Amino acid sequence: MRHRILLAAAFVYLCVSNLVWIARDTRPPFWDMAAHQSAALRILNAVGGEGITGLARVPSLTLPYPPLYHSIVAIFYAVFGKTIDAAQYANLPAILILLLATHGIGRTVLTPLGAAFSAVLVSFYPMLAWLSRETLIDYWLTSMVTLAIWALLRTRRFSHRGWTIAFGVIAGMGILTKWTFPFFIALPFLWLAGGNWKNAAAAAGIVALIGAFWYLPARPALLELLRINSGDALAKGDPGRWSCQALVFYIRVLEGYQIFLPLFAALIAGAAILARRFEEPWTPIVLWIAGGWAGLLLFQNKDPRYSAPLLPAIALITANVVERRHVLIAPIVALLAFQHYLVSFGVRQLPQTVVLARGVEGPLSWDWNVYTQQYLGLWGRPAREDWRIEYVLKKVSSPDGPPVRLGVVPEIPRFDSSAFQFYAALGNFPVSFSRPFNPGDAVANSDYILISERSQGPRYAAPATAPVNDYILSHPERFEVLERFPLPNGDIIRLYKVGHS
Repeated sequence: MRHRILLAAAFVYLCVSNLVWIARDTRPPFWDMAAHQSAALRILNAVGGEGITGLARVPSLTLPYPPLYHSIVAIFYAVFGKTIDAAQYANLPAILILLLATHGIGRTVLTPLGAAFSAVLVSFYPMLAWLSRETLIDYWLTSMVTLAIWALLRTRRFSHRGWTIAFGVIAGMGILTKWTFPFFIALPFLWLAGGNWKNAAAAAGIVALIGAFWYLPARPALLELLRINSGDALAKGDPGRWSCQALVFYIRVLEGYQIFLPLFAALIAGAAILARRFEEPWTPIVLWIAGGWAGLLLFQNKDPRYSAPLLPAIALITANVVERRHVLIAPIVALLAFQHYLVSFGVRQLPQTVVLARGVEGPLSWDWNVYTQQYLGLWGRPAREDWRIEYVLKKVSSPDGPPVRLGVVPEIPRFDSSAFQFYAALGNFPVSFSRPFNPGDAVANSDYILISERSQGPRYAAPATAPVNDYILSHPERFEVLERFPLPNGDIIRLYKVGHS
């Protein structure tokens, strides 16, 4: 009974805290978050306007990403209205899936209370707290990986027909969530398939059948995304594939950004206990971590959120600490609640970040942290801020007016080209966007153009803005200043009307 109360209380707390956070935050989505919301709007508009014909176009509307997550967001748009809040609500079902699936896996290797503790633990990890409020694929991916592993274990080495089919369907939906899904389940699948290769092959066939309708036509877009991501990784200074720094990257971000030092210490203790008492049912969980970690190292591009699907397995191993010491549950749960509040709403009396050891210096430097209240200055406590995107769109166009081209030179998070594209789609503004990378682009491809007097955004996102800015400032006869206004981060923006001779 205690474990059910713990699960229910955790779910209610997480949902309420997220709803409060979402209600308090008025900032626009940016970069990938804005792009995913734009894709969800395309799905909603296509299905709403074209019916079955529009439904058939869904796979092409989310390229280069699979369509499941965006379709879920589109459903929430349809139910709650086309708002940023509605898109953020789409993660609430994934919170429940993650809790129940982690608990289900835990019941195969832990006591009922230990299983419930592991489910609560993973749901309160700082990285997942941040992701649960953002329109990124990774929270749903984590939930789908965990659900698939649970279904895989329920197949009893593929001897149970019903659960074998269920696993195939869930895994099929998993690969339609993100292409990295197979990294996390491949080794557990192969381990358990040894008991019944025929039924395992049937399950794999279901996965392939579900995924084929998107992956076959999407192959060129996926290859192009891989090329772009490799270039972005070099610009960000990510470690090379299978280098020494690559091997420790996901360990460092696990400690410094995903779970923090106290829970990292608990993980080490849990792993030590497991090593002394290892039993065969733990093998799929260990393979889950090994396969996912190795798979992610194949990619040049690296990010802490990419390894989020490993966190349920991390929590299961950590739960060994409380298996025979139930007295530890209360203080650890108190720590979880404090950490969750710290990364969600902030504690102003404490330093923003306490660094344990510096990581490798670069455009993005990932440190070993005791804790951090914010993620690279991008995620953290909610804020009521107006980033003037809708103001700019209304200034240069009207919903029923002629098409307008807007050049966005800076790539400042929350004032970036993806955010502008999302708000234009949301408000039906007839505006197209470009990133001018040379002075010729600024003249030829824009009716209006935005520049920043100060920050241009991260160097890896806006590497060549100086020549464009200098050209605009030195040619006042071609570029007429319409507005000059500040952003919440202190940057000063200029809006120009471009003269075409």
